[in-house]
Amino acid sequence: MKNKWRKLDETLDLVSLMEHFGMVQHRKTGKYMSYGTHSNRYILISTDVGYRYYSPNAPEKKGTAFDFILECISRSGTNTKLGLWSRIDDFYTSLEKNPKFLGNDTSENPLETVALDYNHFDDFGSEFSLTVHSAPSASLQVFEGRIFENAKGQLYFPYRNLANTLTGYVTEKEGKLSLLAESAISESVWFSQVPQTIKNLVVLRNPMEALAFQRRFELENVIFLALSDINYGNSKILLQILKRTKLKRMVLSFTGSSKIEGYIQDLMLISFINDSRFLVRVDKDHLTVKFHPEGQKPLAKLHNEILKYNGGLLKEYLKFNKITDQSLLDRKSIVLNQEKEWVACRIPYEVNALRYFLWSYYRNYMHKIIEIVKPKNTNWTLEYEENGTYKGVDKLKAFKMAV
Repeated sequence: MKNKWRKLDETLDLVSLMEHFGMVQHRKTGKYMSYGTHSNRYILISTDVGYRYYSPNAPEKKGTAFDFILECISRSGTNTKLGLWSRIDDFYTSLEKNPKFLGNDTSENPLETVALDYNHFDDFGSEFSLTVHSAPSASLQVFEGRIFENAKGQLYFPYRNLANTLTGYVTEKEGKLSLLAESAISESVWFSQVPQTIKNLVVLRNPMEALAFQRRFELENVIFLALSDINYGNSKILLQILKRTKLKRMVLSFTGSSKIEGYIQDLMLISFINDSRFLVRVDKDHLTVKFHPEGQKPLAKLHNEILKYNGGLLKEYLKFNKITDQSLLDRKSIVLNQEKEWVACRIPYEVNALRYFLWSYYRNYMHKIIEIVKPKNTNWTLEYEENGTYKGVDKLKAFKMAV
């Protein structure tokens, strides 16, 4: 449905509008221009119907001048005594008086005219000289077409959003993920080839960990998925992929620079998967988790396991001290409280406490959808470098999380 303001979409100059709202041009090629601020980035293209733009997170969604104005005015803190549509109309009135904004004529525009479904990330292969990385072994063919490299052999991994649209490439520099140009992964995931028969869906934090995981176990009929930004949107992509595979459970194996980081990431993902039933807050000295008990039986089991952990903590303390320091023990214990219909749990930043709570919660509440496996080392890259390919039986079961 068109409104009175959309009628000007074909005459308003998006370039001038972006500059008016403080956008700075970052890059320019023959087919597109990249504009943005420190927090937002937009790709501007020229089409048969004039300028269009899109967010790197969603290249499939093209915006017009009205869409851009609506977004900027909605976020603006000026003249807020007026309602949104009054502010929009006032702005359009000012535009009509300024000729510099009335010129969406791309005939003199140096940009090449492209189709409305154009996605500049599809050109990154040629623009940055990226070629498909050949799998060095049969076990790594599951990554064929999902890993690229530049002339120096640097690996790049393509990420896609829920619409299966390419949103850019990621590489690893000094142990951290690095985005190529305008690449965006906050609403996207990386995944391997999809075999005809699927036995496992393995979810990790980044593609390099997926490579190391497969080198370690050489699994067959497996899909690897990297969830580099843990949020609500990406958790929904994960659940949709799990549903399409028709598997009952996913294998979760988040790692980080420390084991504590991996455990916290596991809990953060669980909070998004469980939506409003499991909430996580990162405090200064501890992690606070609130969740719905979902019946007395699983809660009673969780409570008993926490009592067992706290009892072990006290017993170990008394090996070295004759008198208990209750204040110290309370700080390092897992504390469980009932808050109306919620259960609140305070977990100290201690590797065993976080591991124990994660194990207990997922065993009692999430075992039907998640199986957690962890490396003996901090991450799977170190695990493979130090131990090579696993030669034992029951590959994943041998690394299933336990306490």
